[in-house]
Amino acid sequence: MKRLIKFAAAAAAITLLGLTGVYGYFSDSLTVTNHIALGDVNIDLKEYQKKGSTEVLYTNPKSVVPGESVSKIPRITNLAKPCWVRARIVYTDDRERVEGFQDEMLSGMSEDWVKRGEYYYFTKILKRKEYADLFQEVKVPAVWGEEHSGQKLGILIQAEAIQAANFVPDFSGISPWGNQKIQLCVHEEDGAAACRGEKMNLSVEFNGKAHKLVSVPGDFFINLGTAMPGDHFEDVVDVSNTTRKEAELFFHTAVKGQNNSQMEILKGIRLTIFMNEKKLYKGTLDSPELEKKQSLGKFQPEQKGKLKFVLDVPADWDNSFALRKADVQWIFSVNEEETTVPERTPQETGGNPSEPGRNRYPVKTSDGLDPEKAVLLFLWSGVSALVGLTYLICRKGGRKE
Repeated sequence: MKRLIKFAAAAAAITLLGLTGVYGYFSDSLTVTNHIALGDVNIDLKEYQKKGSTEVLYTNPKSVVPGESVSKIPRITNLAKPCWVRARIVYTDDRERVEGFQDEMLSGMSEDWVKRGEYYYFTKILKRKEYADLFQEVKVPAVWGEEHSGQKLGILIQAEAIQAANFVPDFSGISPWGNQKIQLCVHEEDGAAACRGEKMNLSVEFNGKAHKLVSVPGDFFINLGTAMPGDHFEDVVDVSNTTRKEAELFFHTAVKGQNNSQMEILKGIRLTIFMNEKKLYKGTLDSPELEKKQSLGKFQPEQKGKLKFVLDVPADWDNSFALRKADVQWIFSVNEEETTVPERTPQETGGNPSEPGRNRYPVKTSDGLDPEKAVLLFLWSGVSALVGLTYLICRKGGRKE
């Protein structure tokens, strides 16, 4: 009986020791800062004139005579994102009862311009740094006589633009742009903005060799480029575990440090996240719900998954949002259970410390004990104490008998 109790106590102690070698958790976190930049619609209108074989800036002639052709080239240049343009021509005249300039006196206008109402619409999209000339010259009618002497005439041109992204004019209608509200541009730069380049593959990997989380690239919104009102954008982040152990990956966001202007952007842009086709979140980028850790699942060794995200920019955003920027941090973290292996002596390993089984990497416990295993440890401690106490009582009782 004594031998049996001693064996039971030893077994409990051995089991307890076995448990204490499984509590370590390895954890790591990775922050990816995603940048949001809103684009701008920005055009420039300058007038040129022919001088020989070259072009120079236009200057008003002091006087013209009947039958003369005046070189005048109104040029609309796009300085920012692709856009549609239109122009309105207003003629001024200091005499009411005498004929003045009219559209018929303009020449050199491309067939890409169509007149609808009081506007001329350019029927092709202007990309950045591209331009469109409204016309080339003004012809003074040869039949004009003495009654036009001293008459003061003018041609005023007003150019307007609207984004090409998410907008298609109807040139067959009376008003191709519809009832769009035209606003004064608010850009503070020359319109130079980052353009969308070659698409990059996005990934987060729990790397086996480095034993840490690795991301490529450092900005998961890089394929978005500069956003425009009404933009709908989708992309996929490849998530994988290349270690030899099961690992659970988590995701959450942070938007601290943003000013009111930036927060207004984050409050407006809608985000939807899927993990392997399962919807994890749908809402705005500033939602407190996103700041809570969400599990992306437990990944077995060499297992892969896809994190898909969708961004929707409000279509009703106007010029007040032009060139604004904001950041949102996506934070990935990992928990990996680690098991310690008892240290083996040189005699047991044959003098080879690199033999499998040698505990060369100590357990990391940055996340502390798993609550379930802590309870289990407590129970086993109680069992060990109870077995030991029972052994002492039985031993003492045996002496009395």
